[in-house]
Amino acid sequence: MGRLADLLSSGKRPLWIEATAYAERLMANGKVPWGDAAEVVAWHRKAQGLLRSDVVALPVGAVAEAWRQADAELAAEMSAKKRVTAPLKILLASESLRAHLVEILKGLRASYGSSPLALVVPSPRRWVGDAYLSAHGEVAEVGEDEADGAAMYVADFLRTFGESGIDVLLLEENEQSAPSNASEIKWYQSVFNIAAHYRWDCGLHVPLARDVSGAEGLDFCIAPALVAGLSTGLALPAESWLVGTAPAAPGGGFRYVEIPPDAVPETTLEKLALLR
Repeated sequence: MGRLADLLSSGKRPLWIEATAYAERLMANGKVPWGDAAEVVAWHRKAQGLLRSDVVALPVGAVAEAWRQADAELAAEMSAKKRVTAPLKILLASESLRAHLVEILKGLRASYGSSPLALVVPSPRRWVGDAYLSAHGEVAEVGEDEADGAAMYVADFLRTFGESGIDVLLLEENEQSAPSNASEIKWYQSVFNIAAHYRWDCGLHVPLARDVSGAEGLDFCIAPALVAGLSTGLALPAESWLVGTAPAAPGGGFRYVEIPPDAVPETTLEKLALLR
């Protein structure tokens, strides 16, 4: 592991702050201009300057969905295909989307010096379902074949950012897509291979406590409980935010907190100070 490992071994109590929805409401009038790279970087710098997360991150899923909504031709092409994996394949093949993300990452890397820069993307299993829902307005059944195919499309997409100064790749699950065991994580092997090639620290964010120990290709896991055999980012429960206290950072790991979208600005910094 690289910059993230340096952070974890620094003797500090690292805190990864997810504040996209909060900063969108507070600093972007309720809507981040995802289609303008310069404005995205400016908004991101303003939020980071206030909140000071130990890891800075770009939520690629939000950028990609905004890009789909703004590009009528791309949206129509995605909607024309009924195969489960087709909408995601078409979305991730967009050269204009890739170039746009490269431009954003260039600005973020230049802004944050040696801070760990994370590319946060939906997991292949989640993203293929999200793309299908966006394209067709209905839920698709996503099993091993679909997740494996999606992982290949995501891996090809990620190659675009090999020279963008990324340090960390975080795959995000939701309750529907979260793997039930380590064997299901193997469906993402194509993505893990890319992360290893570029020497990115690769992590998985799961919303539920699951036994994913023994999963090859992962360097860390963000979860509501410690994960055996992996460096853990302990996801703090909502009540931790309300009272401003939380369990200590796990040994060799860090703490992860999501600021509620409706958090009160006057008390947000006070609560973050208590968590540091």
